Amino acid sequence: MNVFEDLIDDLKADNLLEANGIGTKAPVIVKADKDLETAAILKELAALEERGDPVTPDPAQSSNPDLNAAFPNIQMPDDKRDLFRKRAMEDVSSLQMVEHVISSIEREHMKIVPAAYDDLEVKKALHKFLQVSDLESPEHAESEYLLLQETECWNSAIAERDDRISVANIRRFCERSRPALSSQALMALARFYRNSPFSVEVRGKFDVVMTRLFSHDIEEEKRRLIFGREEMSGHIQILYANWSSIQIYSSEENAEEMTLAVSQFEDLVIEAESANSFDELLKVDFFEKLRRFKESTAELFYVPEVCGLGIECNVRVGNKYVELIQSEKAKTKTATVEQKYGYSYDQIISDAASKTLLLVNLLRAKHNVAEPEESGTSFDEVFPDKKVVSAERATNKKISRLEIFGVNKWFMATAFLLIAISVGIYFWAENASGAQDGTVVAAEIDLGTSEIKEHLLAARGSDETFYGIVKPTWDAMSEDKQKAFLQDVLNYGRGKGYKRVNLLSSRGRTVGFGSEEKSEILKP
Repeated sequence: MNVFEDLIDDLKADNLLEANGIGTKAPVIVKADKDLETAAILKELAALEERGDPVTPDPAQSSNPDLNAAFPNIQMPDDKRDLFRKRAMEDVSSLQMVEHVISSIEREHMKIVPAAYDDLEVKKALHKFLQVSDLESPEHAESEYLLLQETECWNSAIAERDDRISVANIRRFCERSRPALSSQALMALARFYRNSPFSVEVRGKFDVVMTRLFSHDIEEEKRRLIFGREEMSGHIQILYANWSSIQIYSSEENAEEMTLAVSQFEDLVIEAESANSFDELLKVDFFEKLRRFKESTAELFYVPEVCGLGIECNVRVGNKYVELIQSEKAKTKTATVEQKYGYSYDQIISDAASKTLLLVNLLRAKHNVAEPEESGTSFDEVFPDKKVVSAERATNKKISRLEIFGVNKWFMATAFLLIAISVGIYFWAENASGAQDGTVVAAEIDLGTSEIKEHLLAARGSDETFYGIVKPTWDAMSEDKQKAFLQDVLNYGRGKGYKRVNLLSSRGRTVGFGSEEKSEILKP
């Protein structure tokens, strides 16, 4: 039996091994002991998710005071050796989960072969550390130092790979991972970013993961906080302690700075929720203001009270944006809203809310377009025409020659007149329906011998937007090639008089869009 198999047996014996669903069959070590504080938070999160019973309609207060009663007076293990064992296994477990997530993002979103770290030496060091029983012996100090050295090397290797991953990559992976990332995996990611050297990118990734951990999706692209404000800050404090995170700001020395940051977050939330239209937020450049403020907080953002308000701000601002777009749709045509705002604000809004919010998806939600099959998809299936079929057309039956000859000629003349009137009503109803529901039937575009035809199944144009369905070859292209192709399509569209380009998969999902202001590739 090899070293790793020995380690697995030890972990199973201690009930510390659990399969993790991050898209890999490799076992992941996770802490299951209820004596540790993080396990208590996981227990609460899991219970809330199972019940589908989120709390805190008022984010400032807990609506369920009995939650804390489920795990009061949490005690650390009395046996010091047991404590060291659990902490060591938790460190390795956390790195293992982060490794799987980073590899999945590299493979699925960046289309590169993951440069997976060879963790054999880490496992050997952990196994050696777990075998030492005397905490005062030189062997214990030596094995502890070796394990720390190996985990630091692993952490540095992951951090180097993470530098090439954007905040948007992390956000989209967390949102689209199937099966969904577990609470353990989100905590491992949050721990990794919290204890990494500070940068704006690292803070942004931490913001995304923590918001994902402490909220959950509800209907209409909205979210709801799982905990109240005070509870959330308390849980963040517990997590920091369990992660051995360095506390830079103290409540005594930096109370004024912390209070000011919390107050500014509250003011931003109030400003967003007071807006009566999306234009009001754009007029004051609200989303850029929020971005700049987050950047200005720097490492102050990590203070539990500030971080909790940041998470709350993300959720409430994102929800308000969805409500404002729904209000715009109710007042005018969908095509008008799309033409008015385009896709220029998707990125900054998604960053501000720590959630991917695409205007095209919010607008399309009203029409409930069914997803067509992967194979043999035509453009008409992705954008079906809405037509009102008259009762005469639906029930009209073929009249036999005998029936015609047996009918009075005046009756026949009247019948033909009624038919002509019905046809006129049918075409009038069809056009009127299109005008009322705002549906625009895109005109088909003949690509001829254009080079972009190599990767497009079909193309259509509506108003100032060029729509194209990509072929399966799109998925095989690297992100750089996808961006280059999107630019080629945008140039082609400009030549035809279109200002925007929207590329769709065969399932009708947006995979890329571009305009004069910006271009972006999306992973369906």
